[in-house]
Amino acid sequence: MFGMDHPNPLKNETYKGVKTPEEQKTETFKKMDEHNIVLALTSDGQLWKAENPERILVSGRNMPLDQLKEMALKGELAAIGELNPFYGGITADDPSQKPFFDLAEELGIPLGFHVMPGGPPGGLYHLGMDHIRVKNANPKQLEEVLVSHPNLKVYVMHGGWPYLEDMKAMLYMHPQLYLDVAAIDWVLPQAEFHNFIKGLVDAGFGKRIMFGTDQMVWPETIDIAVEAINSADFLTLEQKEDIFYDNAAEFLSLSTSEIAKHKRNQ
Repeated sequence: MFGMDHPNPLKNETYKGVKTPEEQKTETFKKMDEHNIVLALTSDGQLWKAENPERILVSGRNMPLDQLKEMALKGELAAIGELNPFYGGITADDPSQKPFFDLAEELGIPLGFHVMPGGPPGGLYHLGMDHIRVKNANPKQLEEVLVSHPNLKVYVMHGGWPYLEDMKAMLYMHPQLYLDVAAIDWVLPQAEFHNFIKGLVDAGFGKRIMFGTDQMVWPETIDIAVEAINSADFLTLEQKEDIFYDNAAEFLSLSTSEIAKHKRNQ
């Protein structure tokens, strides 16, 4: 994907891809500075954490269970994810996924589960991930996982869009379930994104929504994602602060001292 510019026909925008991993890291940290992003949970972010340990948390993705457990026991793993069987046409309740949920609950760390959209419209499907199916994107697939793992914190990546009513039902039934708005906050037209999160907030779930970008190789989308929240006039300043920081701090069990340090730097 490096070097690939990607059009988004939903918004008549084209995102400029960085050329190298080093450029991706450099440009991402610039955007974090610009928007005062104090902490980022990153899939496979070990090299970034080595350079900037106070601002990067590592989430383990596509790793053997033994490696994930070893990292966690060394204090090097903040979460497991993204867990993305969606790309292979597999749902959360498939037996192949159970060991990852079991391990996250055993270790007491959260898990991020990926559903739609996964990049700009049609992007990943037409890049060869031809097992992707819309029918496998409904967040209700996590229900039996949450029932059988009552002590496991899970966040639905990309908000469960477009299944608003099902996402509300899942949040209502399962208090350990959160969601992030990564990707949908820059992929979707702003009106559609606002309608979606307004539905969640109006239903009482404003404390379970977390900011994210999943900017992949297009750092400019961080700007769009931040503006998507800031421009939501139906949100109070307190609700925006919840989405940008407080909800994630609660979900990730950040310490009181770490939260205070972050707030001082804002």
